[in-house]
Formats: sequence, structure tokens, C-alpha cells
Amino acid sequence: MTSLSSIPTSPPCTWSERVPTAARIRLVVVVVLLIAVYWGSIRHHLIARWLNDGNWSHGWLIPLFSLYFLYTRRSDLLRCQPKPGYTGAWVLAGSLCVYFVSGWVFRMAYPQTLSLVGSVFGLTLLLGGWSVIRVAWFPIAFLVLAIPLPERIYVELTMPLRQWASTAAAALMPLFASGLHTEAQAVVIDYVMPGRPPGTLNIEEACSGMRLMMAFVTLGVAMAYLHDRPIWQRLVMVASCLPIAVLCNTIRVTTTGLLYIQGYDDLAQGTPHQLLGVAMLMIALGLFALLGYVLSHVFIEDTPGVEAPR
Repeated sequence: MTSLSSIPTSPPCTWSERVPTAARIRLVVVVVLLIAVYWGSIRHHLIARWLNDGNWSHGWLIPLFSLYFLYTRRSDLLRCQPKPGYTGAWVLAGSLCVYFVSGWVFRMAYPQTLSLVGSVFGLTLLLGGWSVIRVAWFPIAFLVLAIPLPERIYVELTMPLRQWASTAAAALMPLFASGLHTEAQAVVIDYVMPGRPPGTLNIEEACSGMRLMMAFVTLGVAMAYLHDRPIWQRLVMVASCLPIAVLCNTIRVTTTGLLYIQGYDDLAQGTPHQLLGVAMLMIALGLFALLGYVLSHVFIEDTPGVEAPR
């Protein structure tokens, strides 16, 4: 009798083998057409901003992160049974309508570029169906973080961050400099230092911490998605991105202000100032890792039927 172990087994069928050649050709054609339609927005409103605006230089990493997310779920994608989801046709049509109306009628770049994410979602649903979209929805939604906000909204967001940094730095700087008196007025800090003339420090838009916050929110959302945690812990990690970024920016502004007041102007600008920003990113990553450790080792989920170790 032949043993079961001696019976040859065929290798598992890959996702590409389940999709007919004609369907793969249609996929390539549709993707090329979609890129052609959106190429103007991609070139002017995404690539140009990523290259020339330091606040959005992290945008290059977002599509790479999304591809990596899909790679980590490749086994789930292989188990999917692709079939057309015709609801995606409506999503795709609606997204294209938003693209043309916002671009040609209202001349609004942000909704025009944002509709690209909706078009990718609709196209994925149309070609792969709900089984594929259940795996791919987060990598697609993650692309929203790569789309630069309108300048007016961006300035409105940076203003309260600048005010928080100004108020916190004015309260902290006297603790590290004897005889220093400070007072915050909006985004300006008035200071009086014995032996030096009175002066003011202006919290510029670049020091609002928005750049650090956007980069760290991107990284925080990615880490929360990749880690196998309860949903509430993932939400806590995402919500912690803002206070951690504000704290690190407060340290940066306080340090820079003290260097200016003490007369070390050369250390408060240029390369040393940029290195200080990199150091704040390292501190932020350390705080985020510490939060993850606390959530993993202090808040332990009980598994039904498994007795906790004594």
C-alpha cells in the first residue's frame, strides 16, 4: 500500500495563476489609463510638493509603505478569490467626477488629488471584489497621508502649534537660565536676561512642529498597523502621536531659544539646528517604543480558557 507521504502534492496555486491572462492585461491597461488621467495632478500636486516642500518630503515613503503593507498580507491575498465587485464601478465613476469637477470647474487641487485614492479604491473593488478590498483597504487609505494639505488649512493648523510651543518654551526656559524672565504673547516670546539687552523670539512656521508631527503620525500609523495588537491599543498608539510630537517640538524650541539668548547663534541655526530636529525624531521614536512596551507588558489581554501564569 502506498503511504500518504509518498503521494506527490502539487504546489499551492498562486494568485496570478487564478487570474486569467486576459484579466491581467485588462488590469495593466486600466492602471496605465488611470495614471494617464491623474498624471497632471501627480506631477504638479504630489511630486513637485514632495521635492520642494520639506513639510511633505515624507510623501515619497507613503506609497512604499503601502506596498510593504500589501507584501506583509501576501498570504491573505493569495487566499482571495478575485471576482468583479460592481460597486467599485460607482466608486470609480464618482471619484473621476470629483477629479474633473474640482479641477476644471472649481480649480481646487486638494480634492482633485484626493480623488486619486478613491479611484484606486474603486478600481481595486471593481477588479478584485470585496475579498481583495478587505485586505487592501488600509494600504489604499494610507495613501491619504501623502497628499499635501491646502496651504490655508496648513497655516491654520500650524498657528495653534506655534502658540503651544511659544507658551511652553516661555515657561521652561527660566528653569534652565538663572535670572531669565520670559513672557509669551501669541507666537512671540519676550525675554529679559541680566547682562544682555532685552529681546524677542519669534516662533516661525517651520518651528511649529508640523513637519515632525506629520512624519511621526505617518510612522505611528504604520507601526500600529503592523503590530499585532488589540484595536484599542492601536488607537492609543495613533492618538499618542500628537502629544509626543508636541512634547518633542517644545524641547526643540526651548533649546533653540536658550541658545539664542545665551549668544550661541551659530548653534541655533543651520546644520546644528537640523541635527537637533533629527535628535527630536529619535526621542519621539524612543517614547513611542516605550509606549508600545508598556501596552504590551502592562495591559495583557486575557485569553478565554487559558490560565494566567502565577
